[in-house]
Amino acid sequence: MAGIHIASGTRGLLLAVMAIALFVGRPVATWFLYGRRKTALFTASILVTALCLAAYPLIPLTHAVPIIFFLRALQGLALAVYSSCTTSLLAECIPKGQSARGFAIFSLTLLIPFAVIPAVGEELILLVGGEAELFAATASLSLPALLTLPYLTEHLNRRLPPADSEKNKSQMWKSLALTNLGLVYFACLTFSIMTNEAIFFMKGLCTMLNALPAYFFTTYTSTIMLIRVIGNHLFDSLPRYPIMLGTAMILAFVTYKMSATEGSGLIPLSAVYGAALGLLYPLLASLVCDRSKPAIRPLNLNLMMAAFDLSSCLAPIIGGIILSQGFGYQGVFLSISVSISLSGTAIAIDWLTQRRGEKLTQ
Repeated sequence: MAGIHIASGTRGLLLAVMAIALFVGRPVATWFLYGRRKTALFTASILVTALCLAAYPLIPLTHAVPIIFFLRALQGLALAVYSSCTTSLLAECIPKGQSARGFAIFSLTLLIPFAVIPAVGEELILLVGGEAELFAATASLSLPALLTLPYLTEHLNRRLPPADSEKNKSQMWKSLALTNLGLVYFACLTFSIMTNEAIFFMKGLCTMLNALPAYFFTTYTSTIMLIRVIGNHLFDSLPRYPIMLGTAMILAFVTYKMSATEGSGLIPLSAVYGAALGLLYPLLASLVCDRSKPAIRPLNLNLMMAAFDLSSCLAPIIGGIILSQGFGYQGVFLSISVSISLSGTAIAIDWLTQRRGEKLTQ
């Protein structure tokens, strides 16, 4: 967008519109698709995404802004449908008692592209001729995605009786209560604000502190993958609340220290950050999974994913406001430390609430 001379303020809006469309679209898609056949819409979401990507090199420069806005909004809506379907599949496929392990393995499928694509993409841009052409080439990844359909159709087409579907939808709102999963959703939201702010603003912090962004991104993604590959079979045997509370405290300390650490000193902090993050996410997700009845689990997991979507919208806004007020990147990373501290507080309150509930039922 900078290369075709779109103003910086407009670029921010165009970047955000996809996350906003996903955040708005996911609850609607989840509500509409629940208990219905999903194969047709799952297929359509893949094809729409591929067509949007293929269209980028064809955008006329004279109308670039409205067309990019439309394409990214459409991509966000397609992703909302696709993600709702895949989260429902995930809820169905995770074996009982292995939810933390299941989410640890699932998250690897998201982490590996983040670790590989930035470096590979920079080389591919030189081969294909530009960013728009790389987007178009990426559309070819829709083919292997579509090839999964014969294996997934049976699960995608599983339906609920209309009465059960409506009953379970009404129960979804009860999960927002603080005594059920409301505190866990808040912990997910503030945890994800931390991770997104770190991703959005780490490059700026590194520029100021004479550190390479690769010190952070390569180290923390590698550590997360290592933790989840080696330890995934142990996750469900860990004492969840003490581990979650401890990792949240570690993350608060590490993100605070990052704001004043120069050069290669960022590497050990990034390793600790990755290890703590690698533990916290699957354990948080497993709470939602294990405390949801099987019939309502897909809806509750999609509510959790909606919290992550909301964080993608809020994180750049929060960081941008802090920078505009003159607090610099140190101020941004202080806000990151506060955000994960709030997540830890929600975890602690939820722990106390659950223990009190167990005592009352004894």
